[in-house]
Amino acid sequence: MGVVKRILLYIRLYGAYLSNSIKMRLAYREDFLSGFVAGIMQQLIGVLFVATIFVRVPDIRGWSREEVFFIYGFAQTTLGLFHTFCSNLLEMGGKYVIEGRLDQVLLRPLDSLFQVITERIHWEEVSVVLVGLGVMGYAVGRMRMSIEAWQYLATGVLAVSACLVLLGIFVILASLTFWFNDRGGVSNMMLVMQGFSQFPLTIYGRTIQLALTLVIPYGFTAFYPAMHLLGRKEYSAVAWLTPAVAAVVLTAGIFSWRMGLRAYESTGS
Repeated sequence: MGVVKRILLYIRLYGAYLSNSIKMRLAYREDFLSGFVAGIMQQLIGVLFVATIFVRVPDIRGWSREEVFFIYGFAQTTLGLFHTFCSNLLEMGGKYVIEGRLDQVLLRPLDSLFQVITERIHWEEVSVVLVGLGVMGYAVGRMRMSIEAWQYLATGVLAVSACLVLLGIFVILASLTFWFNDRGGVSNMMLVMQGFSQFPLTIYGRTIQLALTLVIPYGFTAFYPAMHLLGRKEYSAVAWLTPAVAAVVLTAGIFSWRMGLRAYESTGS
């Protein structure tokens, strides 16, 4: 099968997965709504926490309240996209490797990583995206920014690219379970560390800034791409590296996944 035909096949399959997952969630509407509302409430608590920081201080190391809110909203939007469409990766260690679910995946004539990612879509997590977009909109309104149509498009591209950076990071982490049989402790810890990206990187020490830029590029999941719309000239140029960083991290993730498959040993059950 040609490369183009294979890509088109997976696009059609992904559309079918999305359609089926929506139908499944609508079959249990009360459960979906309760999860959605709970997600909204949890996110609003986070927004309230950020707001309380500025009760007594006008800015944090030169970053205004509105700028911090915008970065926070961008981070939540990125995280929400990841949790909605890709968070099944967090089940890799326990459900797929230790419990042997991956054996069933490998028997199908489809890419294994594609199957793991698409097996469950968490539509409740759209609540995180909506709150993130709302916080960004609030910040933009408060700063009275004049935004052109192309800037909205560019911000959307950067947000998707930032989500792909996050996806690449967690594909690498999921791949480690082929060797270490971890039930998700490392991935959960990395999600906690992702909290660093919710605030300007410059409020941290130099070592942490370098680590979040060059080692684990969480900086490209919110801070750097957010600089495009905020117009911070000292960082805005770096924002356009986000798609390239996403390509590099995803390539590394796919490579580590394939290496991990070679090391995978079935449970035999």
